[in-house]
Amino acid sequence: MENGFYLITGTSRGIGEAMARKVLEEGNTVLGVSRSQSESLNSPKYTHLPFDLAETSRLGQILEKVDEIVGDQSFDFVCLVNNAAIVEPLGLIEECAVSEIESHLQVGLIAPMQLTSMFIRRFRDEKIRKKVAFISSGASFTAMPGSSIYCSSKAGLTMFAECVGLEQENNPDGFEVISIDPGMVDTSMQQTTRSKTSTEFPMADFFRQAFADGRLQEPREVAEEIYAILGNTYEQGKFVSVGED
Repeated sequence: MENGFYLITGTSRGIGEAMARKVLEEGNTVLGVSRSQSESLNSPKYTHLPFDLAETSRLGQILEKVDEIVGDQSFDFVCLVNNAAIVEPLGLIEECAVSEIESHLQVGLIAPMQLTSMFIRRFRDEKIRKKVAFISSGASFTAMPGSSIYCSSKAGLTMFAECVGLEQENNPDGFEVISIDPGMVDTSMQQTTRSKTSTEFPMADFFRQAFADGRLQEPREVAEEIYAILGNTYEQGKFVSVGED
């Protein structure tokens, strides 16, 4: 998929950084949105916008940057990859600060919803292939003690993708909409889960064992598979797992 434009959130590290690098390697244009900039993403086709997605009232600035980059260029494919997320607060719900809950939901659920609305509105009249993808998680369907906020935000994203997919399915010029489960990936979020005591986070031992057993994938490998998934066509709103045949 050359000559594509990708808006990817959370590109400072982890899956988002690896995704941006892969997309650039394939000759596409990328706008990366994250609070800090990855030093490894150096390309004339890469633009970084420093932005805190928790500041949802300012999200219109991202689409202003999209307009600035796209301009009069002609792309064959445009894609929004809602990747940014935070894992904390972890712990029993009564121990989670209200401010942490609010920030988590702003970054992991509210911002993706609003960006999706803005992105679809911006490109809805374009007669090209268009896609919105959400980097979700198996936590969408698996309740875990100490992860009530994370599981709920991912479940919300998955349902949102299904609903928007249904809205788009009868539009011949509509957007393809999917959720992607990357599996267990060796990122800073995983490091956070392992750093907790079992008292702080009941699932901490599970994540420490998964790391010890070598069950975590490398972001680079996962990015390769996600890029292939983005190029494929699926049922609208489908939840696609990396490694799924």
